[in-house]
Amino acid sequence: MLAIALISGEAGAQRSVARRESRLDAKRSIARHESAPNAQRNIARHESASRTIAVKGIVNGTDIVRTAREYLGVRYKLGGTTPRAFDCSGFTRYVFERYGISLPRTAHEQAGVGIAPFPGDLRPGDLLFFYGGRGAQHIALYVGGDTIIHASSSAKRVKLDLMTTQGRRRGWFRNRLIAVRRVLPMEGTFYLPASSPPMPAVAAGLPADGARAFRLAPTVF
Repeated sequence: MLAIALISGEAGAQRSVARRESRLDAKRSIARHESAPNAQRNIARHESASRTIAVKGIVNGTDIVRTAREYLGVRYKLGGTTPRAFDCSGFTRYVFERYGISLPRTAHEQAGVGIAPFPGDLRPGDLLFFYGGRGAQHIALYVGGDTIIHASSSAKRVKLDLMTTQGRRRGWFRNRLIAVRRVLPMEGTFYLPASSPPMPAVAAGLPADGARAFRLAPTVF
């Protein structure tokens, strides 16, 4: 009789455990079905955010400056050409390349593109070149308000600086500025979220031959 009672008790315990596991499985199944729409919505939002469309448009200096500011604080490294690390010309080249506009690799080479504006006529997005012993050795982008953005070898990062005041190096940039080159406005490529309204393909101010219309500036060093 005792053995029968023990067997009966074990069987009852097993049935109880089985019922609990069955209820847990049912709850898990319901939770999965209830969360599926949310998961699908999240996936759809992610895919929508990651999809972009390439649209031709006119790239202005304000576009270049806005993009350049995204890399403030990126470390400086000689030879750096990516957001992992930049040198001065690698930085300007990368920012322009974000819009499909190709610049040569070095500061000396970049000084040979675009047009040379009148002295003192600085606009956002202009390329500024500074003397460093052998011609143009450093390059920066003009932001506006006497401010430049550049990959600084002394500060070891991408930063903003004033042209006329540098503390102990007061006026260093202004005194060593040897050339200004203007490449913009120019036709380039904007990468927009797929849900954004398209930009006009042609806008006022585009040179007659698009990206090929700018002339080479005379070398001044």
